[in-house]
Amino acid sequence: MKILIVEDEQNYADTLEMFVDELGYETAGLADNGKKALTLFDEKNPDLVLMDIHLKGDLTGIDLARIFQGKRETPIIFITSFDDKVTFAKAKQTGPFAYLIKPFDPKTLQRSIELAFQHTFADGEQVFESQEEVVLASDSFFVKERSKLIKITIEDILWIEVEDKYCMLHTSAKKFALRTSLKEMANKLDTSMFVQTHRSFIVNATAIENIDLGLFVVRVNGKEVPLGRAHKDEFLKRLQML
Repeated sequence: MKILIVEDEQNYADTLEMFVDELGYETAGLADNGKKALTLFDEKNPDLVLMDIHLKGDLTGIDLARIFQGKRETPIIFITSFDDKVTFAKAKQTGPFAYLIKPFDPKTLQRSIELAFQHTFADGEQVFESQEEVVLASDSFFVKERSKLIKITIEDILWIEVEDKYCMLHTSAKKFALRTSLKEMANKLDTSMFVQTHRSFIVNATAIENIDLGLFVVRVNGKEVPLGRAHKDEFLKRLQML
Protein backbone atom coordinates (compact mmCIF):
# COMPACT_ATOMS: atom_id res chain seq x y z
CA MET A 1 0.00 0.00 0.00
CA LYS A 2 1.47 3.34 -1.08
CA ILE A 3 0.96 6.50 0.94
CA LEU A 4 1.71 9.99 -0.37
CA ILE A 5 2.84 12.50 2.26
CA VAL A 6 2.07 16.17 1.60
CA GLU A 7 3.67 18.26 4.36
CA ASP A 8 5.74 21.46 4.17
CA GLU A 9 7.23 21.28 7.67
CA GLN A 10 10.35 19.14 7.27
CA ASN A 11 10.30 17.80 10.82
CA TYR A 12 6.72 16.60 10.48
CA ALA A 13 7.37 15.25 6.98
CA ASP A 14 10.27 13.18 8.32
CA THR A 15 8.16 12.03 11.27
CA LEU A 16 5.29 10.96 9.01
CA GLU A 17 7.66 9.11 6.72
CA MET A 18 9.10 7.29 9.72
CA PHE A 19 5.61 6.43 11.01
CA VAL A 20 4.52 5.11 7.61
CA ASP A 21 7.65 2.97 7.38
CA GLU A 22 7.20 1.61 10.92
CA LEU A 23 3.58 0.70 10.15
CA GLY A 24 4.80 -1.34 7.20
CA TYR A 25 3.50 0.78 4.33
CA GLU A 26 5.35 2.20 1.34
CA THR A 27 5.91 5.95 0.98
CA ALA A 28 4.83 7.13 -2.48
CA GLY A 29 6.82 10.33 -2.05
CA LEU A 30 7.13 13.54 -0.02
CA ALA A 31 5.75 16.86 -1.28
CA ASP A 32 6.02 20.24 0.40
CA ASN A 33 3.92 22.14 -2.15
CA GLY A 34 0.90 21.67 -4.39
CA LYS A 35 2.75 21.38 -7.69
CA LYS A 36 5.01 18.57 -6.47
CA ALA A 37 2.06 16.84 -4.80
CA LEU A 38 0.11 16.82 -8.07
CA THR A 39 3.08 15.37 -9.95
CA LEU A 40 3.61 12.59 -7.38
CA PHE A 41 -0.11 11.81 -7.28
CA ASP A 42 -0.18 11.26 -11.05
CA GLU A 43 3.13 9.38 -11.19
CA LYS A 44 2.89 7.19 -8.10
CA ASN A 45 -0.87 6.52 -8.00
CA PRO A 46 -0.97 6.37 -4.16
CA ASP A 47 -3.57 4.37 -2.25
CA LEU A 48 -3.89 7.06 0.44
CA VAL A 49 -2.74 10.64 1.06
CA LEU A 50 -1.60 12.18 4.36
CA MET A 51 -2.27 15.86 3.77
CA ASP A 52 -1.25 18.98 5.64
CA ILE A 53 -3.82 21.72 5.10
CA HIS A 54 -1.61 24.82 5.05
CA LEU A 55 1.13 24.47 2.43
CA LYS A 56 3.66 26.66 0.65
CA GLY A 57 2.40 28.17 -2.58
CA ASP A 58 -1.04 28.91 -3.98
CA LEU A 59 -2.68 25.53 -3.36
CA THR A 60 -3.82 24.51 0.09
CA GLY A 61 -4.26 20.91 1.19
CA ILE A 62 -8.01 21.39 0.81
CA ASP A 63 -7.53 22.57 -2.79
CA LEU A 64 -5.38 19.53 -3.49
CA ALA A 65 -7.94 17.18 -1.94
CA ARG A 66 -10.60 18.49 -4.33
CA ILE A 67 -8.25 18.05 -7.31
CA PHE A 68 -7.22 14.55 -6.25
CA GLN A 69 -10.81 13.44 -5.79
CA GLY A 70 -11.64 14.84 -9.20
CA LYS A 71 -8.95 12.65 -10.73
CA ARG A 72 -9.92 9.49 -8.84
CA GLU A 73 -11.45 8.67 -5.49
CA THR A 74 -8.63 8.42 -2.95
CA PRO A 75 -8.79 8.31 0.86
CA ILE A 76 -7.31 11.45 2.40
CA ILE A 77 -6.32 12.04 6.02
CA PHE A 78 -5.82 15.69 6.91
CA ILE A 79 -3.08 16.57 9.38
CA THR A 80 -2.99 20.13 10.65
CA SER A 81 -1.95 22.41 13.48
CA PHE A 82 -5.19 24.38 13.08
CA ASP A 83 -8.14 23.30 15.20
CA ASP A 84 -10.54 26.11 14.30
CA LYS A 85 -14.11 25.49 13.11
CA VAL A 86 -13.71 27.35 9.81
CA THR A 87 -10.77 25.22 8.66
CA PHE A 88 -12.50 22.03 9.76
CA ALA A 89 -15.71 22.99 7.94
CA LYS A 90 -13.81 23.60 4.67
CA ALA A 91 -11.85 20.38 5.02
CA LYS A 92 -15.00 18.41 5.79
CA GLN A 93 -16.48 19.34 2.40
CA THR A 94 -13.82 17.24 0.64
CA GLY A 95 -14.88 14.05 2.45
CA PRO A 96 -11.67 13.16 4.35
CA PHE A 97 -11.45 9.92 6.32
CA ALA A 98 -9.80 11.56 9.31
CA TYR A 99 -8.74 14.95 10.60
CA LEU A 100 -5.73 14.73 12.91
CA ILE A 101 -4.40 17.59 14.99
CA LYS A 102 -0.66 17.90 15.53
CA PRO A 103 0.94 16.42 17.52
CA PHE A 104 -0.51 12.91 17.14
CA ASP A 105 0.70 9.46 18.10
CA PRO A 106 1.46 6.46 15.83
CA LYS A 107 -1.54 4.48 17.16
CA THR A 108 -3.97 7.20 16.14
CA LEU A 109 -2.36 7.42 12.71
CA GLN A 110 -2.36 3.63 12.29
CA ARG A 111 -6.05 3.31 13.18
CA SER A 112 -6.98 6.18 10.88
CA ILE A 113 -5.07 4.61 7.97
CA GLU A 114 -6.58 1.15 8.49
CA LEU A 115 -10.11 2.52 8.78
CA ALA A 116 -9.59 4.59 5.63
CA PHE A 117 -8.42 1.55 3.68
CA GLN A 118 -11.25 -0.59 5.00
CA HIS A 119 -13.97 1.92 4.15
CA THR A 120 -12.52 2.59 0.72
CA PHE A 121 -11.81 -0.93 -0.45
CA ALA A 122 -14.46 -2.97 1.35
CA ASP A 123 -17.50 -1.46 -0.41
CA GLY A 124 -19.03 -0.93 3.00
CA GLU A 125 -20.05 -4.54 3.67
CA GLN A 126 -17.64 -6.94 1.94
CA VAL A 127 -15.63 -7.80 5.03
CA PHE A 128 -15.06 -11.37 6.18
CA GLU A 129 -17.14 -12.08 9.25
CA SER A 130 -14.20 -13.42 11.27
CA GLN A 131 -11.89 -10.51 10.69
CA GLU A 132 -9.79 -7.88 11.45
CA GLU A 133 -7.74 -9.96 9.03
CA VAL A 134 -9.13 -9.47 5.53
CA VAL A 135 -10.89 -6.79 3.53
CA LEU A 136 -12.34 -7.80 0.18
CA ALA A 137 -12.65 -5.25 -2.60
CA SER A 138 -14.23 -5.87 -5.99
CA ASP A 139 -10.94 -7.02 -7.54
CA SER A 140 -8.54 -7.57 -4.65
CA PHE A 141 -7.97 -8.76 -1.10
CA PHE A 142 -6.32 -6.65 1.57
CA VAL A 143 -4.74 -9.08 4.00
CA LYS A 144 -3.52 -7.83 7.35
CA GLU A 145 0.00 -8.84 8.32
CA ARG A 146 0.95 -7.34 11.66
CA SER A 147 0.25 -3.63 11.18
CA LYS A 148 0.36 -3.76 7.38
CA LEU A 149 -2.38 -4.33 4.79
CA ILE A 150 -1.12 -6.33 1.81
CA LYS A 151 -2.99 -5.94 -1.47
CA ILE A 152 -3.57 -9.19 -3.40
CA THR A 153 -5.19 -8.85 -6.80
CA ILE A 154 -7.76 -11.64 -7.09
CA GLU A 155 -6.68 -12.63 -10.59
CA ASP A 156 -3.14 -13.17 -9.21
CA ILE A 157 -4.36 -15.94 -6.89
CA LEU A 158 -3.29 -19.24 -8.46
CA TRP A 159 -4.93 -21.65 -6.03
CA ILE A 160 -6.29 -21.86 -2.51
CA GLU A 161 -5.82 -24.82 -0.19
CA VAL A 162 -6.89 -25.71 3.32
CA GLU A 163 -4.25 -26.18 6.01
CA ASP A 164 -5.68 -26.88 9.46
CA LYS A 165 -7.93 -23.92 10.31
CA TYR A 166 -6.47 -21.70 7.57
CA CYS A 167 -6.97 -21.12 3.87
CA MET A 168 -3.66 -20.57 2.11
CA LEU A 169 -3.82 -18.15 -0.83
CA HIS A 170 -1.03 -18.94 -3.28
CA THR A 171 0.27 -16.35 -5.71
CA SER A 172 3.37 -16.61 -7.88
CA ALA A 173 5.27 -14.44 -5.39
CA LYS A 174 4.03 -15.52 -1.97
CA LYS A 175 1.37 -17.36 -0.01
CA PHE A 176 -0.94 -15.84 2.59
CA ALA A 177 -2.72 -17.53 5.50
CA LEU A 178 -6.34 -16.55 6.19
CA ARG A 179 -8.31 -17.81 9.15
CA THR A 180 -11.49 -18.67 7.27
CA SER A 181 -13.13 -21.73 5.72
CA LEU A 182 -12.85 -22.82 2.10
CA LYS A 183 -16.62 -22.51 1.80
CA GLU A 184 -16.48 -18.87 2.90
CA MET A 185 -13.70 -18.22 0.42
CA ALA A 186 -15.65 -19.90 -2.39
CA ASN A 187 -18.67 -17.71 -1.66
CA LYS A 188 -16.54 -14.59 -2.08
CA LEU A 189 -14.80 -15.57 -5.31
CA ASP A 190 -15.87 -15.08 -8.90
CA THR A 191 -17.26 -18.43 -10.03
CA SER A 192 -16.43 -17.62 -13.64
CA MET A 193 -12.74 -17.70 -12.68
CA PHE A 194 -12.36 -20.09 -9.74
CA VAL A 195 -13.36 -23.74 -9.60
CA GLN A 196 -13.08 -26.38 -6.86
CA THR A 197 -10.99 -29.46 -7.67
CA HIS A 198 -10.97 -31.16 -4.29
CA ARG A 199 -12.60 -30.74 -0.89
CA SER A 200 -9.47 -28.81 0.17
CA PHE A 201 -8.55 -26.98 -3.06
CA ILE A 202 -9.88 -24.22 -5.31
CA VAL A 203 -7.93 -23.20 -8.42
CA ASN A 204 -7.88 -20.24 -10.74
CA ALA A 205 -9.05 -21.80 -14.01
CA THR A 206 -7.08 -19.28 -16.07
CA ALA A 207 -3.85 -20.51 -14.43
CA ILE A 208 -4.36 -24.22 -15.21
CA GLU A 209 -1.52 -25.62 -17.32
CA ASN A 210 -2.83 -29.16 -17.82
CA ILE A 211 -5.04 -31.85 -16.30
CA ASP A 212 -3.93 -35.45 -15.84
CA LEU A 213 -7.10 -37.54 -15.63
CA GLY A 214 -5.05 -40.68 -15.06
CA LEU A 215 -3.25 -39.34 -11.99
CA PHE A 216 -6.16 -37.12 -10.94
CA VAL A 217 -4.07 -33.97 -10.67
CA VAL A 218 -4.35 -30.43 -12.04
CA ARG A 219 -1.10 -28.59 -12.75
CA VAL A 220 -1.11 -24.91 -11.78
CA ASN A 221 2.09 -22.87 -12.05
CA GLY A 222 4.19 -26.02 -11.81
CA LYS A 223 2.29 -27.27 -8.76
CA GLU A 224 0.21 -30.46 -8.85
CA VAL A 225 -3.16 -29.84 -7.20
CA PRO A 226 -5.29 -32.92 -6.45
CA LEU A 227 -8.44 -33.57 -8.46
CA GLY A 228 -10.89 -35.34 -6.20
CA ARG A 229 -13.00 -38.08 -7.76
CA ALA A 230 -16.10 -36.53 -6.22
CA HIS A 231 -15.30 -33.20 -7.90
CA LYS A 232 -13.99 -34.45 -11.26
CA ASP A 233 -17.24 -34.47 -13.26
CA GLU A 234 -18.38 -31.07 -12.01
CA PHE A 235 -14.88 -29.68 -12.52
CA LEU A 236 -14.72 -30.82 -16.16
CA LYS A 237 -18.25 -29.58 -16.76
CA ARG A 238 -17.32 -26.19 -15.35
CA LEU A 239 -14.23 -25.96 -17.54
CA GLN A 240 -16.32 -26.58 -20.64
CA MET A 241 -18.55 -23.68 -19.62
CA LEU A 242 -15.69 -21.27 -18.87
